[in-house]
Amino acid sequence: MVRAFIIAIVAGLVCAGVSAQEPDLTEEEIFDRANREYADGSYEAARDGYEQLVKAGSRDPSVYLNLGHAEFRMGRHVPAAISYRRALALDPGNTAARSSLEHTFDKLGVPAPGLGAAEIVGQYISFDLLALLGSILFWIGLGLVVFAVFSARRRPGVAVLGALVAIAGATAAAISWAGDSRIALAQTAMVIGDAADARSTPADNAQKLADLPPGTPVRVIAAREDWSLVRLPIGVDGWVRTSALEPVFPGALPAR
Repeated sequence: MVRAFIIAIVAGLVCAGVSAQEPDLTEEEIFDRANREYADGSYEAARDGYEQLVKAGSRDPSVYLNLGHAEFRMGRHVPAAISYRRALALDPGNTAARSSLEHTFDKLGVPAPGLGAAEIVGQYISFDLLALLGSILFWIGLGLVVFAVFSARRRPGVAVLGALVAIAGATAAAISWAGDSRIALAQTAMVIGDAADARSTPADNAQKLADLPPGTPVRVIAAREDWSLVRLPIGVDGWVRTSALEPVFPGALPAR
């Protein structure tokens, strides 16, 4: 009996040592494993793998796109729509995310939201490249202005050209900054749960302005305790319970 107990302890220590020596999976390995689980029909396990990457801070649109696919397969259409919207914000030119988002909103009976101006630009050029080009143009333009001002001969044409180039560069850099998903969608949220009521004031007995079905996108304007003031699809502002909203990117709503 004692011998068996000692053997069990030793076996446990050996297994613990093997587990401790097992290396942690890389993000690529977690992503590949989740993809295999999805292909095998294990959608919940796949979702858990994608969510692990999201919680680790992944900014890969493919992670959010595949997470949306897993959520959709599980019948969780609102979380799927949020994941698709995040993928589209990170990669505005992602046609798979766009078509999946539109299909999901069609299932929810909610019109798909349009892209913002910065995201439309992002369909044709990446924000990182736009920021780089903007910076180069700005410094070239500034250099031309300095050259025109301090050269021996007055060169007003060069100064004007430099100013225009610098302005174009600054504009490109500003568009790239505004197109960042954390900026562009910082105030965007979607209705979760069964539905939500929009009220004229932050009170349950206030006048109802609209019924918001699950998945309805809204723009958060302000927050007061348990309520959020949002811009409704009908073009007016109303108060909605914050617990009924999920930010597309964290930061739009107060912590719950």
